[in-house]
Amino acid sequence: MTELAPYLRNLVEERLPELLLLFEDCLKIQSFSGREQGLANLLLDFFRRHHLPAARTPRGSVVALLAPAAISPGGLPPSLPDAEAVARLNSLLQTVRNQKLPVLAFNAHMDVVEPGEGTRWEHPPFAATIANDRVYGRGTCDMKGALATMAMSLVLAQALSADRPLQRAILACFVTEEEAGEGLAFKEIIHDLQWRPDAVILGEPSEMQIARGQRGKLEFLLHAHGKRAHTSVPEVGENAAYKIARAILSVEALDRGEFRAVGPDPQRLLERSTLVATSFRTVPFTKSSVPDNAEAHVTVRLAKGETFESIKQKLFDRGGWPEVDIDLVTYRGRSYTGQEADWPACHPAWEVPASHPFFAFLRGAMRDILARDPTDRIWPFSTDGVYSAGHEGIPTLGVGPGREDVAHVVDEYVEIGHLREALALYSFLPFAPGTF
Repeated sequence: MTELAPYLRNLVEERLPELLLLFEDCLKIQSFSGREQGLANLLLDFFRRHHLPAARTPRGSVVALLAPAAISPGGLPPSLPDAEAVARLNSLLQTVRNQKLPVLAFNAHMDVVEPGEGTRWEHPPFAATIANDRVYGRGTCDMKGALATMAMSLVLAQALSADRPLQRAILACFVTEEEAGEGLAFKEIIHDLQWRPDAVILGEPSEMQIARGQRGKLEFLLHAHGKRAHTSVPEVGENAAYKIARAILSVEALDRGEFRAVGPDPQRLLERSTLVATSFRTVPFTKSSVPDNAEAHVTVRLAKGETFESIKQKLFDRGGWPEVDIDLVTYRGRSYTGQEADWPACHPAWEVPASHPFFAFLRGAMRDILARDPTDRIWPFSTDGVYSAGHEGIPTLGVGPGREDVAHVVDEYVEIGHLREALALYSFLPFAPGTF
């Protein structure tokens, strides 16, 4: 592999303008959750033009396969219906399995969050502006930079495979609705279609270092009921807003208690849950009535081992919990293909130890192609790893372009230097020495 690394680095420089054009096309599509069809069509057309087999899943994700030419001599016909394309891809993947070739999955989500206050953007959110060696726009960091780079890496790796054997197949998964329901679309690929990989690379932003775990994610609603009355005689009513307020203060107290017990040390991130009340409302919403109903939304980042039930018990154990119900949030959005969802918003924390063979494999590959030692960390945010690692136990690591602190913000950006490194790494992984 020593001769491949310098050659590939030069190839990346040659193809970087092509990557930036693809990235620009991706960024200009406003692919909000459940509305990713335009980006999915762009990716399918891209893979067809480059003779790589790809298919649209029932939920609307795009999955492409890089495999030896003897297994996959070209792309799928452009007129092939989605169901037939899925069947063809399934057959190719089964042949890969029969030949005992390991399968490494790439994961990137197609959806982005809304731009928010568009007037505050110095660079328009969907214009893909390049300035100061950065690309600006909604989704640059989270995570169309990784998405475009992973797509382009299959093209580079396909060309490289003409002169050297692939050490593993790549199943590139570009999924829908991660921002709304992380893990949902990845579950369709891994569980429903049974395209289970041996390991997973997540392209979420990590500043091109290794992320080997994350806290879990939980969302629940607080519901309070009271008795409606006129504000001139509140004593004859029962104010649901006061009950919700007391419950929110209990949520805050538990969050502060978790912080006091563990502190801010990033090395202990998996030991502490965070709880945040993000919104609340009363019914009726009027100046002259005591509200008889109130609701609040709480988002929790779960420590390792914590669950919905354990968080509820901690709230109750503090004492003084008001008459307020706690109900798990369920994502029931519809995909752009018309598929319904029933996806509970409760996902466990996960971690791949630094002693794991997959960690050693990825670290070694980064040393070979990037000529540096990567650091490792735990992500504080949630990813599709909640399904692959958290629910399925598949070895999962993250490495992607971008800084997590600029995701979802005004003037989101990604550094072109990160894109360059990501393209080199993702293109190298099909050939990298080692096993996992």
